[in-house]
Amino acid sequence: MPDTTSPAPVTSSVRRRRWPLIVGGLFIVLILFSGVGFVVASTLEDQDTFCISCHTAPEVNYYNRAYMSLDNPTDTVTDLATAHYHLSQKDGKEAFACINCHRGDGSLGQRVAAIILGGRDSLIYLTGGENPQIEKTETREGWLSNAACVSCHTDVLLNVKGLDNHFHTKLPQVAEALAKGGKVTYSDAFKGKEDTAKEWIQPVTNAPLNCTSCHLAHSTLPNGMTNFFMDNSRRNEACVSCHKVVKKGPQDAAALGN
Repeated sequence: MPDTTSPAPVTSSVRRRRWPLIVGGLFIVLILFSGVGFVVASTLEDQDTFCISCHTAPEVNYYNRAYMSLDNPTDTVTDLATAHYHLSQKDGKEAFACINCHRGDGSLGQRVAAIILGGRDSLIYLTGGENPQIEKTETREGWLSNAACVSCHTDVLLNVKGLDNHFHTKLPQVAEALAKGGKVTYSDAFKGKEDTAKEWIQPVTNAPLNCTSCHLAHSTLPNGMTNFFMDNSRRNEACVSCHKVVKKGPQDAAALGN
């Protein structure tokens, strides 16, 4: 005789027990896709040609400047970003790329931030909202490029030369460099006097300053290389903004001259 016994109905408690498995499985799939996407995006962002495929204006201008400099190494370099490409080639270092500055210090957190910003920039590009201005002096994501400056130029920030380098050793970013284990060095004038020289390596942490307050990355300056890519009036304003915080030294940019 055929078995006419009906299967036991699936109770609600059994269904409830399955939900954590389903949700857990979906979560794992999401992580896998996110991880693969992160690796792919990171790999693509290492390539300048990928960057300018979306960042058409003004970034393509920056790209052309940089690679023309590589092809013409004896020509004058007029912007800081191009100088990094030029000097990397000149010194026989690894080829420079846009992402070297735009992913911050290379840590996982800042690399993730760069990927997220890349996604936002893609939306801006697709909706036609990009800013075509070439000579930019401000950017909302400046903290990433400044983190890159600090990670590569820690030796400059922590090299005590007294007044001759106080505009670096007093920067708020010095506190970050010290917290990460950066080593303080002293010029010959301070050898054996390190204790009395410590006043020069006390950062003004509440000063409204970063590296790009003085050094302009994507602005053309005819004598940029000899002037460390600084606009004098902008530099003076930056100096005064710090001196106003400590309430001593020059309080008016006009008093600093050129």
